[in-house]
Amino acid sequence: MKAAALELPPGFRFHPTDEELVLHYLCRKCTSQSIAVPIIAEVDLYKFDPWDLPGMALYGEKEWYFFTPRDRKYPNGSRPNRAAGRGYWKATGADKPIGQPKTVGIKKALVFYAGKAPKGEKTNWIMHEYRLAEVDRSVRKKNSLRLDDWVLCRIHNKKGTIERQGQHLSVKKANSTEIVEEDEKKSVVMLPPPPPAPSSATGTVNDYVYFDKSDSVPRLHTDSSCSEHVVSPEFTCEVQSNPYNYLDATMDTPFTTPFQGNYQMSPLQDMFMYLQKPF
Repeated sequence: MKAAALELPPGFRFHPTDEELVLHYLCRKCTSQSIAVPIIAEVDLYKFDPWDLPGMALYGEKEWYFFTPRDRKYPNGSRPNRAAGRGYWKATGADKPIGQPKTVGIKKALVFYAGKAPKGEKTNWIMHEYRLAEVDRSVRKKNSLRLDDWVLCRIHNKKGTIERQGQHLSVKKANSTEIVEEDEKKSVVMLPPPPPAPSSATGTVNDYVYFDKSDSVPRLHTDSSCSEHVVSPEFTCEVQSNPYNYLDATMDTPFTTPFQGNYQMSPLQDMFMYLQKPF
């Protein structure tokens, strides 16, 4: 039965108070008494997502009312099962007693979370659950999960719209994926290709060092510097333009001449000096 079949008068609005909901609707429903206008639908709302419930209501624009049964979470316990659709309802705040001077009902506020507990995502869907007070909720039948035959629930969205959280989650997931992809693109650093190795061991100071593994070329001593040896002025230009200091490389070899003073010469230069002398 939909709102059109109820034949409600023009301008009709359904805005009952908490006491009116408990006394005139929930109490009559639990005692199997008739209700003048059957404006509240009977739906097991714990089987559906909250954004699907407005289409099942008999009446409502921004608030929708339902009679629904409530089951236990455990067969021998009194804790209700709050799983619903693709999420769960989570209680928030303290319970509010309804009725003066005697409490006839209890009002509980719940928020719907999409996903699996306890890592669900909070939504804007709110439910006010009204249940009767001082009711025997002991296990009436063996292996029975029924906790309450009927409770009255009022569903609404804080934004005042029928917001589908499933679409919101997919859009949010797509946006987060795009952000991750952009971050990965930003983290990639394009390095320039390495310059080619020089064709010979000689070159300027800014050239890359070329290591020859042959035994004919003296190896570079990294523990020596120009400040440790006195170099002749006539070889200064050659030493500065050559990345290898051959004079330093020959200091530790057994072929060094004993005439090493202020002017130090390589073994080859010493040999040429003796060759110039007549025999």
